[in-house]
Amino acid sequence: MFAGWQKIITVNLCNRKVSVADIDEALYKNYFSGSGLAAYILYQKGTYAAEPLGPDNDLIFIPGLLTGTPTYTASRTSLCAKSPLTGIWGETNFGGYWGSTLKAAGYDGLWVIGSSESPVYIWIRPGKVEIRDAQDLWGKNTFESEKTLRDKTHEKARVLCIGRGGEKLAKMASVISEGLKARAGGRTGLGAVMGSKKLKAVVVLGGGTPIPLYNPSAHNGCLRDFLPSIKQFTLAHTQFGTARLVVPKEAIGGLPIKNFSPGIPWPEGALKISGQAIAQTIRQKDYSCYYCPIKCGKEVKIPSGPYAGLVGRGPEYETIAGFGANLFNDDLESIVTANYLCNDYGLDTISASITLAFASEAFERGLITGKDCDGLELTWGDTRALLGMLRKIGEREGIGDLLAEGSRMAARRIGGISEELVAHAKGLEPSTTAPTPTVSLALNWATSNRGACHLEAFSHIVEGGVPFEEGGYDKVDGYTNEGKGRLVMVMQNYMAVFNALGLCKMLFSARLSPERMGHWVHFVTGWDMDRANIMNIGDRIYNWKRAYNLKCGVTRKDDVITPKLLAALKKEGSLEEKRNFFEKMLVDYYEERGWNQQGIPGPEILQKHGLKL
Repeated sequence: MFAGWQKIITVNLCNRKVSVADIDEALYKNYFSGSGLAAYILYQKGTYAAEPLGPDNDLIFIPGLLTGTPTYTASRTSLCAKSPLTGIWGETNFGGYWGSTLKAAGYDGLWVIGSSESPVYIWIRPGKVEIRDAQDLWGKNTFESEKTLRDKTHEKARVLCIGRGGEKLAKMASVISEGLKARAGGRTGLGAVMGSKKLKAVVVLGGGTPIPLYNPSAHNGCLRDFLPSIKQFTLAHTQFGTARLVVPKEAIGGLPIKNFSPGIPWPEGALKISGQAIAQTIRQKDYSCYYCPIKCGKEVKIPSGPYAGLVGRGPEYETIAGFGANLFNDDLESIVTANYLCNDYGLDTISASITLAFASEAFERGLITGKDCDGLELTWGDTRALLGMLRKIGEREGIGDLLAEGSRMAARRIGGISEELVAHAKGLEPSTTAPTPTVSLALNWATSNRGACHLEAFSHIVEGGVPFEEGGYDKVDGYTNEGKGRLVMVMQNYMAVFNALGLCKMLFSARLSPERMGHWVHFVTGWDMDRANIMNIGDRIYNWKRAYNLKCGVTRKDDVITPKLLAALKKEGSLEEKRNFFEKMLVDYYEERGWNQQGIPGPEILQKHGLKL
């Protein structure tokens, strides 16, 4: 098969057996790879019945179909399992070079079964896979672990590992690759699944036979034709990274302030923590993922003050908004330090910052006290409390043990009016963007298979002005609920294909159409692939993940957002009026998907995609 090897490594940590499974080419044609193929495998295996931190919760590391090929931004890898944070479908996605290196070693993925009794790491290179002892690494954070593992294996090896957050089973634990450059698989707590399996790291070395392509010259020409569009529409990302969004989002009311409290202007604060401020003060250099011309990654160094000398990855927009605006904190250096701590401990910056914003409002309202927090005063903008609490979460120490469970569980245990203050959908903390003036974001949060994820649809980007002509969208009113059911459905399907192919979603902003995407797939694989094929595969993937969730007990009652997020949905109206506004979108969404009003796919959808519930 072109584009890959049809081989997935299977590692059983219970009996220490390693084998290689052959995958039928028809499965790649139906699901591509990445989280699409993983959804098929895990649904068929029935892991929806597993305890998330138990040995039966299989964990799949799987690059996209195009990852490792000479295709712009084709760097991304999905990590999939049942989520310990949400109890439903879990996936996270990261870039860098780990996935392309695994493909260069001659494998399309890694399927980990069972749990080890003692810490181990997996060492993969062309033609050989080993399970090695990692006792000496247990207790170390990610940056030290990455360096040690490269010393133990090969200087050019790529390391994917967990820190103490994953070891201690923090439900928001992430996986980290690229060392200090910290390409993070943050969402849904899958670092804790690695921790439960006593799997410290997966180390890979490439150098095998190049990935075969069907028509490399035509593929290269098609890429070359698209490069001007990438340069035109992603220039600001090259200059400032995703942090460029902080100031414009504040200007339109899309930047969440003080735990999604509406109506708080903060222009001066936003300017202090923006991508522009980073570029002017602490940025050292730019870097990119595999085969990416955008170079959105920024290395930063703090020159002076209490954090002087710290070198690490520049924080992304989500991290800045979470540890900055949503905590009412305009101290850029403390945000950089919080980002460093999360990457080193292996904690998702979105879940960690949103959980701390909830805790800060709970503190403000007297639901928790300084005594509960070991003397830390969780007042807005207190950087000492912010960094101290992050360490407590990473170590599961004091109240950090509770907050490491995520905001939904913390609110339930704190009680009182806590559940009115918490922001999540299906237990996953949301992206740090207010749902107005792009209201489809709220519907996407509610219906996304992994919970409150902005990347699962990207519909708010269309509302924000990026056209999607092949989907039928040029200019879209972001304030109305009319037509948002179809918009979210179409975009969820399209973004599912991005994940399955291993492409960065910045290419959507660069106007990558399904038609052009189909050309790329054809020139790499030889398969006939037009717009209809692309969108149909996205629909299939989305429905298979939904079927997984239905087996976990998800119904319409779970396709909601919390009162805190609902209150931010519109600028005017009562909570009940906003709920009705949201419900209209949800009803339309179910109809567009061909699901009944309990959110269950109808017979036609099941038959179309070969599903049996």
